[in-house]
Amino acid sequence: MRTATGAALILALSVALAGATRAAPPVAGDPEANVVEELVVVARRPAPAWWRVEKDGSTVWILGVLDTPLPKDVTWRRRELDEHLKGASALITGPRLHAGLDDIVGLFKLYGMLRTQHMEAALAPAQRARFVADREKLGKGPERYDHWRPMIAGQMLLRDSRPQALVDVGRQVRAEAVKRGTPVKAAGEYDLVPFAKAALSSLTPASEGECLGAALDDAETDEAVWRKAAVGWARGDVGAALLAPRRFDRCLLLMAGGPQLWRRSTDDLADAITGALGKPGHAVATVPLRRLVAKDGLIESLKARGLTVIGPDGPV
Repeated sequence: MRTATGAALILALSVALAGATRAAPPVAGDPEANVVEELVVVARRPAPAWWRVEKDGSTVWILGVLDTPLPKDVTWRRRELDEHLKGASALITGPRLHAGLDDIVGLFKLYGMLRTQHMEAALAPAQRARFVADREKLGKGPERYDHWRPMIAGQMLLRDSRPQALVDVGRQVRAEAVKRGTPVKAAGEYDLVPFAKAALSSLTPASEGECLGAALDDAETDEAVWRKAAVGWARGDVGAALLAPRRFDRCLLLMAGGPQLWRRSTDDLADAITGALGKPGHAVATVPLRRLVAKDGLIESLKARGLTVIGPDGPV
């Protein structure tokens, strides 16, 4: 049985498994700071970019998924998804973080680590004024955020700043797989509580203030920037898709244990794909786009294992 507080789970998943989506200046420790330029391609068809991995007649089709949700009016061509799911042995997804009944005490402690009193009042004057201006622009009062520590409040405000009518592509793909009876298999399962506690314990007031500032930066980004990335992804333009803001995601990824868990989960995805290639037929995998094309990311990990990887514009 799995259980977790919503905010804690959102935080941990964001840190550990998010594939962020904007090219940015390299930051020490950020495993997604650099992408392999040869992989920043435009698909031959006006559809999301697919890669395929082949070995001894078996194939795994990989969809690079934009991590930010799509505006509801940005549609994407599903024909390739339908074709690849037909007869697929499995849909492989990223590792999951989980907590069970034995973790209840840890979860309550984790919940306590996420809470505070009078969050706005404790902020530095300039950041407080900025946070208040942003939430008032959204029509939100202080009570929604005031009992969460600054980083969580920033994440909530960032989510509130996005249009309500959004589509989660990963969820769409999983729903389609379930509808077709295709088994959905996570590449691994990790304990939520130890990682999240270490990450939260590593925060200092300064680093948390930086994360709040990053969330406000992303929240203040013009909606047209998010939309351009979404449209680019839907049309198979990898470069355009990578332009979605990622400052807050990057901040979370750099918390204690984040880069190491990114490496572990990327390797586990490579293991799951390699395992699927040991069976006849084909499988499908969904991978956050930046994790897929990052230097030392999934594609480079698969190639290092001697596998043949073919991109949306031809051989990689």
